[in-house]
Amino acid sequence: MVYYIRFLKTPRFQSQKAGLVTVTALISITTDLGDAFLAQDIDLQVTLSSNGSDRILYKDSLQWKAGRRELPLSLGPFSARLSQEAIVLGVIATDHQRTNSPGSDHLLDTSKLPLVISGWSAPFGGSESLVAEKLIERRFRPKDQLDLRIWEETGNSIARHIWDAAIASVIYLEQAIAKTPGSAASLLGSLLQGQGSAPLHVIELGSGCGIVGIALAELVPHCSVLLTDLDEVEEIVMKNIAVARPAPLSRVRYQPLDWDEKLPGDLCDGHIDLILVSDCTYNADSLPALVDVLDRLVQISPGAVVLVALKRRHDSEEVFFSLMDSVNLFSLHKDIMQLPSQYDHFDEIELYCYGRKDRQNSRVSKPIMAS
Repeated sequence: MVYYIRFLKTPRFQSQKAGLVTVTALISITTDLGDAFLAQDIDLQVTLSSNGSDRILYKDSLQWKAGRRELPLSLGPFSARLSQEAIVLGVIATDHQRTNSPGSDHLLDTSKLPLVISGWSAPFGGSESLVAEKLIERRFRPKDQLDLRIWEETGNSIARHIWDAAIASVIYLEQAIAKTPGSAASLLGSLLQGQGSAPLHVIELGSGCGIVGIALAELVPHCSVLLTDLDEVEEIVMKNIAVARPAPLSRVRYQPLDWDEKLPGDLCDGHIDLILVSDCTYNADSLPALVDVLDRLVQISPGAVVLVALKRRHDSEEVFFSLMDSVNLFSLHKDIMQLPSQYDHFDEIELYCYGRKDRQNSRVSKPIMAS
């Protein structure tokens, strides 16, 4: 499984004697759910950079040791003048799997995805507060010319975090767009590559921070993406939409959607080509409502493709597949993507393309391996 650097205490300036300041923070390295800590040694690089320019003002090296649950950071002392400038603290994993220079994490394929996902703080100092906001930024490169930046909250809300299956979805979509041989459903590839002058209409259910839908809008021109989730994600998803860089003629917007309520009449302007669902099957109690929404959306657009990415966490998720069968949504294609885990092991993410039976041409591909 992939691990994520997290702020338990966000960076802040601390006043010292003789007009000096230090920068302190407290980090951890955990799974997407925060239920396990990284249990191997890994080298980290800590940077202080100017907000907005990424100009490195200071950097230091430290190590996360197996058995730790948290790691305090204390940088400096520095002249108090540093606190008069808005700066960003970055914590970058520099393990052997990272092939790029310290910076954005590659999402081009699983072989370049690091075991530990790096993180950057919100700006602090200068006109900002001396304590960084309770956020952490992820920086990804789905392809060389794309710089995808996504904010997460540092609190315990699972709805406002990035999950492993979402990262797998971004890689999978990029591979489908790039026509990577044997790595993505031909059905999905044809859909993403064959729009021509007609816009691609996409809706994401349970979007959380919005990483999957935003990435797609940045990768595909002439693409209209609607992110949906409960009201609690609105602040973080709108922040991510504000910093998104959609491809030409593409756009991203957000609309609250409760699966237990009636679908709004203006959803996707009455036409949907692709429905995205990432890591939404973990809660068995919500699965009937999820499948009901999928069924209603495909009734609106019978030709729609549903891309479901999931990481199995318990046996109760199996009911999802029988519920999909019960509403005549069939698996047209299945892939398995392997994400890096500890000790050179791998974690499996399942990716399914669903649709109505008249689209059915089911086949199961070999696992997408990390080289």
